[in-house]
Amino acid sequence: MAEPAPLPPARRRNVWLPGLLVLLLAGLGYLAYTRFANPYQPYGTPLLNPRAAYDFTLTDNKGKPFRLSSQRGKVVLIFFGFVNCPDVCPTTLLELKKVYQALTPEERRRVQVVMISVDPERDTPEVLDKYVTFFDSSFIGLTGTPQQIAEVAKPYGVFYQKSEIKSAKQYNVDHTASTYLIDPKGALRLIYGNGKPAETQRMVQDVRWALKN
Repeated sequence: MAEPAPLPPARRRNVWLPGLLVLLLAGLGYLAYTRFANPYQPYGTPLLNPRAAYDFTLTDNKGKPFRLSSQRGKVVLIFFGFVNCPDVCPTTLLELKKVYQALTPEERRRVQVVMISVDPERDTPEVLDKYVTFFDSSFIGLTGTPQQIAEVAKPYGVFYQKSEIKSAKQYNVDHTASTYLIDPKGALRLIYGNGKPAETQRMVQDVRWALKN
């Protein structure tokens, strides 16, 4: 039995075209699926309905008024703590320092780390200035009257109270140790529980994501 005649060169090329087209369309479909079906999953805990972060005005570590809304265009990382904190506060600020320094110089110009004191009776602007700038000269410490601090802490769900009281100036402060990420549009987007900022690269990824969204 005679073998079939080979296809002419032009016809052989045409036989492959439908297959190549199917592969191309499948590849494009896969890329579209992975992009839209699997968006970026933040490391921090996202709010189901991101809302405008509670705006406030407090006194910074230079003795000047600081208004949160003046930071629009930046990612703001807020932590509530106090200078005499024995462990959690310095550890968290050190972790945030590593995150900040892992960013590019251009990114750092659009990121602000802020510590709000939950011990305003002892944490004066001068005391805060020595403390927060020890970690990084760009970090800002905020204080105010006890009533002002209470008004700011409440919308963020921050709890704090004095403990181990020995005297008017000797006591500890138990407090919520979360870090809050506010995006450049002023929305509260992510919350990090105690210890989570230690994952430097994952935090950096979140900051870069927030800078683009």
